[in-house]
Amino acid sequence: MANSEFSKLKTLLIYEYFMRQEDASSDKSDITMPDIVDFLNDKTGQEFERKSIYADIKHINDFMRISGLLKDATEDWIVRDGKRYKRGELIDELSMDEARLIVDAINATPFINSGLCDKIKAKHPAYFKDGYMSLVPHESAMSNNTKFLLTSIRSCIENSEALSFEYGYIVAKGYKGISEKNVSPLALDWEKNNYYLIAVDNSAFLNSHNLEESIRRYRIDRIKSHKVLVDSPYYGPKKDKEVLLRKYLKSSIDAFSSKNSRMITVKLTSDIPKNASSEDICNAEKQLLKAYGAFSDRITIRKILSDKTNKGEIEFCFEAGLVPTLFNELFKLYTFEGVDVEIKDEEVKAKFKSYLKKALKGL
Repeated sequence: MANSEFSKLKTLLIYEYFMRQEDASSDKSDITMPDIVDFLNDKTGQEFERKSIYADIKHINDFMRISGLLKDATEDWIVRDGKRYKRGELIDELSMDEARLIVDAINATPFINSGLCDKIKAKHPAYFKDGYMSLVPHESAMSNNTKFLLTSIRSCIENSEALSFEYGYIVAKGYKGISEKNVSPLALDWEKNNYYLIAVDNSAFLNSHNLEESIRRYRIDRIKSHKVLVDSPYYGPKKDKEVLLRKYLKSSIDAFSSKNSRMITVKLTSDIPKNASSEDICNAEKQLLKAYGAFSDRITIRKILSDKTNKGEIEFCFEAGLVPTLFNELFKLYTFEGVDVEIKDEEVKAKFKSYLKKALKGL
């Protein structure tokens, strides 16, 4: 079949076959020479001699080596192991574990259309056979309107264009309390299963002329409609945007941010009697760790100052702005029985007390 119109194409077909059907990380291979012959016959309708296939495999190996695509340039990409053939891993190739992690992450995220998983599985069929079952996909998927909104936001960020949108609260699947926002988009953020737009509030900036104080964060799913303001001024920073964004995120909790962040120290203790049994000590330590774990899941801990949980004590510090959501998280610490909370910041304590007094008046 040397003069066949498919004789040159078959080299590419063999390469594609090994890329899709063989898992480079696996120690065992199911591919035999008859499998390769049958594959080529199925694709071209012709049967090729084994000698020509051996030559193609050598050409593919030479190409991989010359192109610098192999992790080990001294080895062949396609190798023979007895009667079976297997291939090596390419430098920039997704491993099976990486591909499966991506599929699991997509399925577990209600904001992403799970059709993307099918594309990854189709591209790497060898990674998803043998009865593999990824995480159960969520039913909620991104709407076309949301995809269009994200495309518009990315365009505004890249082209330094302003954006106008209606922003409200979702109640019973409808929008209420809608207001119009004109902003200069800076970045998209993802936190706690929600997309956020970080942007300069143009009205706030025109009033204060202070860029840092004018940055806001908006939840994407609360945006009802939008339009790009091509001819309107864009007030985003011309340089050091990443520095500004990092500073903003340090001082924010959820969608709330303050002008400045600060390091706040908190000490959690549990009262362990001197004659407490080992079981009592273990239970007290677990309760302490539950309180700490619940807090650290929501707030990034910067440093552990004292780690004596087996003696009923842990002290740590974190960075945050004095925003309402901070005090929500601090209050949750007090809901763990047997755990005492000491906030080592007088201003934080004073503001926290005012929130608690306000809450008590309503009871």
